[in-house]
Amino acid sequence: AVVDVGTNTEVVVGNRHRMMACSCPAGPAFEGGHILHGMPGYKGAIESVEIDKEGVHYKTIGQVQAQGICGSGLVDLLAELRRTGQMSPLGVFEDGSMEFSFAPEKSMSISRSDVSALAQAKSANYAGQFIVLREYGLPLNEISDLYLAGGFANYVNVRNAREIGFIANLPLEKITKVGNASLEGATMILLSREKRHNLERLVKNIEHIELETTADFFDIFVEGCLFNP
Repeated sequence: AVVDVGTNTEVVVGNRHRMMACSCPAGPAFEGGHILHGMPGYKGAIESVEIDKEGVHYKTIGQVQAQGICGSGLVDLLAELRRTGQMSPLGVFEDGSMEFSFAPEKSMSISRSDVSALAQAKSANYAGQFIVLREYGLPLNEISDLYLAGGFANYVNVRNAREIGFIANLPLEKITKVGNASLEGATMILLSREKRHNLERLVKNIEHIELETTADFFDIFVEGCLFNP
C-alpha cells in the first residue's frame, strides 16, 4: 500500500495483478491551515512534542524560538494528549477546558475547534485507507508494506500517527517513509521514455474508487474522527 499524505491524500493498494486507488480531500489542517497557531514546516515551527509529569517539551525546526506548530508537531501533540489521558477519543479535554496550552511561555494553545478540524482532516485519511482496503478485500495482516510518501509524512512520528488513527494500524516494521515520491516519479518518467510508457500502461488498469459514492461513507468518516488506532 502507498499513502501519499497532503492537502489531498492519495491511497493505492494492490500488487502487479490488481491495484485500487482513491483520493482523500484532507484539507490543510495538518499543514497549519485553519489552526490558530498552526504553520507550515518552516524555521521556528514546533516539529515534535512530548508530555510528561513536568509538562510539555518540544523541539522546533532550526532550534530557534517557537513561532507556531506544524503537522508533525500536531500529530505528536494529539497522540501525547491521548497517551497521558488528557484528551478523550472524541477530542474532548478531560479537565473540561476549551484549550490546552502546549507553549505557555509563547501563549500558544490548541483549542477544541482546532482539534475538531484536525479530527476531520485525519478522518479523510482514515476513510480513504479503510474503504480502499475493504473494497480490495484485504485484511490488514495481509498488507506486506505500507509506504508513506509526501513531504509531511517524511517528518511525522509514525508510531504517533498510527496511535491516533492517521495511518493504518500496522506493525512499525511494515511502514517505510519514501519521501517526495511524486516528484521522484515525475523525474524518472521525464528522464526515461521506457518508464513513461510503462506508467501509461499501468495506470489504465488501476481501479479508482470515488469515496463520496460509498453508501456508508458518512458512518466511516464519523468513526474516523475518533483519536484511536
